[in-house]
Amino acid sequence: MSYDAVVVGGRCAGASLARFLARAGKRVVVVDTADFPSDQPMSTHFIGIYGMNILDELGLGDQVREIAPTVHMFINGCEQNVARMKAEWGSCPRRDVLDAVLLEGAREAGAEIRTRTKVLELLRDGDRIVGALVEDAQGKHELRAKIVVGADGRNSTVAELAGAEEYFAYDGPRAAYWSYWQRPSWYDTDPRYEGAAMIVYEQQYARVVFPTNRDQICLGATFPNAEVPEWKADPRAKLEAVLRASTYTAPLLERELVEKIRGLIKIRYFFKRAAGKGWALAGDAGLHKDPHAGLGISDALADAKFLSAAILDGSDQALERFWRERDVRAWELYNFTRDLGELDYNNALNQTLFRHVAANKDMQDRIYRVAARQLSPYLAFTPGEIIKMTLGALVRGRFGVLAPFFRAAKRGGTVAKELERRKQLLTPQLAAAAPRPPDMIAG
Repeated sequence: MSYDAVVVGGRCAGASLARFLARAGKRVVVVDTADFPSDQPMSTHFIGIYGMNILDELGLGDQVREIAPTVHMFINGCEQNVARMKAEWGSCPRRDVLDAVLLEGAREAGAEIRTRTKVLELLRDGDRIVGALVEDAQGKHELRAKIVVGADGRNSTVAELAGAEEYFAYDGPRAAYWSYWQRPSWYDTDPRYEGAAMIVYEQQYARVVFPTNRDQICLGATFPNAEVPEWKADPRAKLEAVLRASTYTAPLLERELVEKIRGLIKIRYFFKRAAGKGWALAGDAGLHKDPHAGLGISDALADAKFLSAAILDGSDQALERFWRERDVRAWELYNFTRDLGELDYNNALNQTLFRHVAANKDMQDRIYRVAARQLSPYLAFTPGEIIKMTLGALVRGRFGVLAPFFRAAKRGGTVAKELERRKQLLTPQLAAAAPRPPDMIAG
């Protein structure tokens, strides 16, 4: 059978892309190995502000808010220096219900949905991909298409079969365990929490809290890879001990554990080439970031939006522009999330920064603008502010700020230099192809 697009993967990136394309009149088929509704446990569940805006464009935002009401405050802290920022930050739905909403949205728009279907090969005509060979319970089928999109996660079959090269990759220094508890009835009104999603750094641990759906809470911890054997010996006991050791997470264990403990003990982050002749990658298939910032779902939705514009253009140049624009759009955030995941993130400099954020409404507003994709994370503080805060800490005898200050300055310069190189890859010819939607910053 012949289609305008074969989308491999029916979750955040794939289902959203299919809805964008089907609403534009394209013939789209979505294939996925899973049967839906199906959970995706490797997820923070967090959809940020700009992700919710894209869901609203798709006409699905209110359905998601009905599943998981808006998270109104995000708390991010190093030790006891906690910045409380009241604002509408996003939503935290469980993936079995979120992905079902997105996939049904694609179906409602006219996309064909084939679940329990596996991609075996990519079909080629010379150096161009022209479809996919898939297999389901009825046998093998050829799905011919103008483009095949891999939206099939960090272990993407499409990326492997297309030969998408990896770059800027690294192995994460942390592992993670988490699970779900019944949400305490007081969580949304208690002044310590007020319904917040949290990430709290204490020593080398990052404890995470995501109130999900209407009655559950996801609690977890990330920790140095060196501790993996200790955690694997008894994941539940270790996770509960770490959660009980923090004044922020200990009170949240009063209700019943509702699911098994899950873990991710080896995590690799990467960019991959996101487009070629007749193929493209979206979401984690093409770019996998450290999850501490909770950007994955929102960035998958952004990929769907931008890639749909390139596919509707129909040219190879538009696809390459999507790839190059993605790199520019994601580069600073990729490095920002890498910073969040470093074992020494809870250092004297960041403790000083959080202390000032907690007392400065203007700084809180800037961090909110970073979350809304209106401001680069590397512009949340001016160089003058950072120098002033560092000098203030030194005057008070906090000499530990010096080493992270110089590391941060060096890293910021490296990130800025590479960002300029990524921008230069957007040649005038590419810049003229398929202009991206204008409502999100790039770089």
